[in-house]
Amino acid sequence: MSELGKRIGVALWGIPLLLLLTYLGGYYFLALILIINGMALWEFYTMYHHKQIYPYRAPALVLSSFFLLAAFFYPGHWESLLLLALVYILFVHLSKQEGLASKNATFTITGFAYITLFLSTLLRLRLNFAEWMPAAAESVSLTGLESWLPTFGMPISPAGGRLIIVMFGAIWICDTAAYTAGRKLGKHKLAPAVSPNKTWEGAIAGLLFGILSFMLLGKLFLPGLPLTYSLACGAIVGIFGQIGDLVESRFKRDAGVKDTSTLLPGHGGFLDRFDSIIFTSPFLWALFYYG
Repeated sequence: MSELGKRIGVALWGIPLLLLLTYLGGYYFLALILIINGMALWEFYTMYHHKQIYPYRAPALVLSSFFLLAAFFYPGHWESLLLLALVYILFVHLSKQEGLASKNATFTITGFAYITLFLSTLLRLRLNFAEWMPAAAESVSLTGLESWLPTFGMPISPAGGRLIIVMFGAIWICDTAAYTAGRKLGKHKLAPAVSPNKTWEGAIAGLLFGILSFMLLGKLFLPGLPLTYSLACGAIVGIFGQIGDLVESRFKRDAGVKDTSTLLPGHGGFLDRFDSIIFTSPFLWALFYYG
């Protein structure tokens, strides 16, 4: 099967499943975040092994899962939980291990902060959006999905799910626009030391389409979202989504790998697919939390 065929095959089942779990929220979205976190974190830690760097994969995966569960069930204590997680990693740092212990601990903490901590903000944004933006929440209604899927006693809040779905769509459109414009019009390199194929022309197209797509999708799926927030969200997607892709490219270039894994045929690994989403999450969360 061609690479394009593989990409389409994964997208045909992956995108509907991603959107469904995001819309339903609650335990469904929690399960999605736990899977993305576990797979992306494992890939991040594994790709440095041939550089003789051995982050604490198993302890960090268990610890990160407990951190996300605590962020879901006990949202008011995340600072204390983060402190305890870092202390535990430093205790593991004292054990006998392969490679240089200080590098192992540093990369373990980096992966935890870059992936788990960032994803926890996406989880909180999905859970709290209706509370932070009640006018937007009142503008949407349930679709009937909850009538044939068990919700385990948790109320479905469609507004938060719709916001995240709009975020996904805007990021995908931004990426496509940046790639297409870069190939057709790109002449000025954006970050040649990190990603030689990215151009300023592509980045500007990605920013513009990120803003436009968020505004249009937001109007369609979340009509109660104020225009100023749609503009701000689109700008965040267009800027930080592309920076997130560059950040991951920097990690991969340092590790000497093309993809973080081959788990998603035609797409690379989980971190390859969700890098922009991971990096954009804390900025969107901050917009609504402090706004």
